[in-house]
Amino acid sequence: MEDGFFCKQCGMIMANCTCNKNGAKLTEASGIPQSRRNEIKREYSHIPEDIIENFPFPEPRAGQLEIINNIKNAMDEGFPYILLEAGTGTGKSAIATTLAGIYQSAYILTMTKQLQSQYGAQFGYPLVKGRGNFSCKETLDINCDTGTCQTTPSNQKFVCEYGISKSSLDGGRFAFEDAFGANIYFRSDNHCQYWDQKAKAVKSPVTLMNYDYALLELNYVKHFGKRRLMVLDEAHNIEDKLMRRMEVNLYNKRLENDIQKSIPRSMMSYEDPQEYILFLESIYESYQKLAVQKMPKNKANRINRTKFRLKELLNNLEQTPENWVVDKISGGLAFKPLKVDMYAENRLFQHADTCLFMSATILDMDLFCKWLGINPEEAYKIRIKSTFPASARPVHLKIVGNMSRRSINRTAPKTIPVLEKIINYHRYEKGLIHTHNYKCQKYILNKINNNRLLGHNSNNREYQLGRFEKSDENLVLVSPSMGEGVDLPYEKCQFQVIYKIPFPFLGDHQVNQRRKQDPKWYAYKTVMTLLQAYGRGMRAEDDYCETYIIDGNFRMLLHNPLYKNLVPEFFKEAIQND
Repeated sequence: MEDGFFCKQCGMIMANCTCNKNGAKLTEASGIPQSRRNEIKREYSHIPEDIIENFPFPEPRAGQLEIINNIKNAMDEGFPYILLEAGTGTGKSAIATTLAGIYQSAYILTMTKQLQSQYGAQFGYPLVKGRGNFSCKETLDINCDTGTCQTTPSNQKFVCEYGISKSSLDGGRFAFEDAFGANIYFRSDNHCQYWDQKAKAVKSPVTLMNYDYALLELNYVKHFGKRRLMVLDEAHNIEDKLMRRMEVNLYNKRLENDIQKSIPRSMMSYEDPQEYILFLESIYESYQKLAVQKMPKNKANRINRTKFRLKELLNNLEQTPENWVVDKISGGLAFKPLKVDMYAENRLFQHADTCLFMSATILDMDLFCKWLGINPEEAYKIRIKSTFPASARPVHLKIVGNMSRRSINRTAPKTIPVLEKIINYHRYEKGLIHTHNYKCQKYILNKINNNRLLGHNSNNREYQLGRFEKSDENLVLVSPSMGEGVDLPYEKCQFQVIYKIPFPFLGDHQVNQRRKQDPKWYAYKTVMTLLQAYGRGMRAEDDYCETYIIDGNFRMLLHNPLYKNLVPEFFKEAIQND
């Protein structure tokens, strides 16, 4: 690894570290000062003291304390699900952390490791991440997931002095109690950084996880137990996360290496997942026969997970075959669920008494509940209108024609003069062009000769985003993947272009089948993705960002009942009649 790749204090990869160069936590949240607290209590006499005592910032925003009190009352009344749709500027993170502080038994789940680190830096809560984010203390230049403890076969004795044990007989000190009530011990006072952060996170009353880690940890590893509250940030993405976690990919190269088998060519054209059951049973049996005790621990863990996933897939194909599709992927096959409503409770929601779903784009709360298997009568629903004035976030329609698959070759050349005009008009400002796919991104970058334009690929996305944010130049970032999880306030983004309406890709068998079964779902995904992109540059009440839409398919969104009923009023009111 390159020098400085890992933080010397916490052992975490620098990109995910929440320590500064002096080793102090970058915590912005300090709570309401004592000198102001009594004034707040008098001003908000109807708000319980525990809300004011646990509020993380010096001053609450308008309506924040009332929202928290509303949610707290719903929790105390026993609602297992609470849905909060609130736009940017509401301060959802402060709402989440106040409630976590009150109940002192909470998970806060974020979409990405970067957002997880931001929460950790801002509020000081312990976060937990996978082994690949930490350096190995045995071999300092590698990650924990390739350390000696993970690469030594189980039948060969290896004891890491920095690691953990299920016994205290070797003089170890208590680390944590897992979900089954078993005590886990550190072998020495010099802890493995992965296990050290995990022990702190297990013992902490409030723990930060990203969705991917949480779904793995809560369902398979099970070191964490059930908690009072689970906050699910960016909740509009939960269905996608669960779908990807349920998906099972089989690659011929992996099968050949593991069990000397591959998917027969004659099977690659089968469309009915049930036709694969006998083959899946045969490869499951082959995996069952593998002697995992002779394998390195990381490989043994992968093999055991594969066996678990295959068994689970077989059960699902036998019980609910209509809910599964099979898709060809490079070098193999993918088995994908169409819906997760029957899995969400068991996989995620059961791990807390109350689940708080937060998003700026829930759009239709009944549909949201339906797709996640939630009984709408058990859900308490809160919708907060956007406080940002429409005049500060105008939407300009510069329609040049439809950018659908059939029309894009004719329409794309017409977009270039329009883009050049927009870019020139905003020549003293930074901007963002949402292309929805890499093909459109490449077309724009090839056709417009302007050194302000900045692109990226899937490997250097974070680097180019950081370069764009930090640059003093008036750059224009052209990207298919900045529509979500990106915070570009004020001068970081003062204009943006929706180049193509973000319809989900119908070439994906899963998406295509789901659309046939439930057209509303397809419309919902389209509108939700559009609104997320719209919100990237407008992040505060005193911010300003202009948005341009040039795809003619937008008109269909405003007139087709399937779509227009999902488009919220706060977006419609921003549309300008230029």
